[in-house]
Amino acid sequence: MLVARLYALGFVLLVIGALYLGLRAVAREQAERKASPYSVRRGMRGVAGVALSTSSIFLLIVAVMLNSPPLFYMSTALLATLGVSRLQAFLSVRGLRFDRFVPEKASVGELIAVELSVWSDRRIRRPLITLVDQLPSRMAFRDRTSSLPLAPAFDVPMRTQYLFRPMRRGRFRWKTLKIYGTDALGLTTITRNYDLEQSEMLVVPNPIPLDIDLPGAAGFGISEAETGLSRGAGLEPRGIREYAHGDSMRYVHWPTVARTGRLVVKEFETGSHSTVAFFLQRTRGTDIGYGANSTLEHMCSHCAYLSDRMLRNGAGIVMPTIEFNANSISSPHERAQEILIALAGIDGDGSETIASELLRGAAKLPFGSRAYVFVAVADPELPAAIRTLSASGISVAALLYDTEQYRTKSDPSFESAMSPRFMDLLTANGGAVISVPFVRVQ
Repeated sequence: MLVARLYALGFVLLVIGALYLGLRAVAREQAERKASPYSVRRGMRGVAGVALSTSSIFLLIVAVMLNSPPLFYMSTALLATLGVSRLQAFLSVRGLRFDRFVPEKASVGELIAVELSVWSDRRIRRPLITLVDQLPSRMAFRDRTSSLPLAPAFDVPMRTQYLFRPMRRGRFRWKTLKIYGTDALGLTTITRNYDLEQSEMLVVPNPIPLDIDLPGAAGFGISEAETGLSRGAGLEPRGIREYAHGDSMRYVHWPTVARTGRLVVKEFETGSHSTVAFFLQRTRGTDIGYGANSTLEHMCSHCAYLSDRMLRNGAGIVMPTIEFNANSISSPHERAQEILIALAGIDGDGSETIASELLRGAAKLPFGSRAYVFVAVADPELPAAIRTLSASGISVAALLYDTEQYRTKSDPSFESAMSPRFMDLLTANGGAVISVPFVRVQ
């Protein structure tokens, strides 16, 4: 009797130990929940598998020690069931083919649907498998859903999909797909990675409204970039654009119409600040913050908003240090899309300071242009650069970001562009200073 009680106590302790190990596995996998929502279900199956395996082994030991054929047969049946289950899970993730369908372009925060297709290369019945795409962590995605489990059939595509929101702009590429396969009883889970053809998606910034009063012109009277009068029938031709209702037919550029088949008209410089240039601080170490709430991300979103706003009012937008082949005959809508694509490709690991970039890019601007400079970290060379450009007939407006609002524990401490000392220096050298409020992107 005492021996039987000791065996029973040992059995209970082993089961408790197995459950503890399984629960620890669940706790470790919860850290992967954002990347793999399937991990918690897989962890619970691991608990059941470990507990059943431990129980069957203990039952086998007891059967041998007590010389009990019934217990031996029971333990053997349990072990055989576990073996067959593992074999079935192993085969469920072998001999598969996949396709992935990804949108070519998306906006930050937009809900994206990615479709996955799977075929079986073998004529076998398969249990349900779950597909988990290995998205780039740099995308800082959120609100990801798990794809529905499916059972692949031979030579017949089965489709599923998942949703997520990308929270950072950029050009993202990925190819790895993780497969979770289990047996019919759900006792064992096997994972396997497949490298598919590389997928690519361009995520463009989502314009963030910037409620600021844009400064007026210096030296040319009022700034007509805000009144919509910066383009018209003046004397100096600037280029050509799409025909708009109300345009005179005498300004149609017939050679381009014959070549492209599109009705375009000549446009002329008539107003002050008809050319607006944008410069964003991209020096390595100056992108402060995390995910969608970093200084560079907010700069790109604000730049996208201001570009669209000024294009609608007739201003010409250039980014001379970012774009090199801008289309001069683009319509305002097409030009806004070109700017979004250019902003999506900006990264924050440049070696050039914002002051040097401003001087280099301003050399390509016509007299009377206005430059908007987005700055988060104080650049000691910027005030002198603004003074140089002001003397050459190019006005500069500095949009300043407070790094203390963005800084995380891992970010180094720099002098913020909104420090009173730096703002006074910019103003004293002829720059117009604009403080950009911090608005957290949810």
